[in-house]
Amino acid sequence: MKLTEDELRHIEQLARVSLSGESRERLKAQLADIVGFVQKLQGVDTSGIERSAAAAGSRLRDDTPEACLERDEVLAEAPDQEEGFFKVPAVIETEEP
Repeated sequence: MKLTEDELRHIEQLARVSLSGESRERLKAQLADIVGFVQKLQGVDTSGIERSAAAAGSRLRDDTPEACLERDEVLAEAPDQEEGFFKVPAVIETEEP
């Protein structure tokens, strides 16, 4: 399926990106491939197949509480901590007033 320019502009607005040139054409082709693949999947006959993994029975372990490490024990291994919390370098820069 080929995407129209209007559809591509709408996707750009939703993603809050602005593409141009080669990037735009490459994305347009990739999205067309993805949509084509999904359309192909929709055509697969799934009659007679259970729709839910839960219906087949859960193969996961029971969610039961177990003992965990003590806070002080974990913080003792941290490179830096303060008042019972991990202390990490700032990731977002802010301007000081």
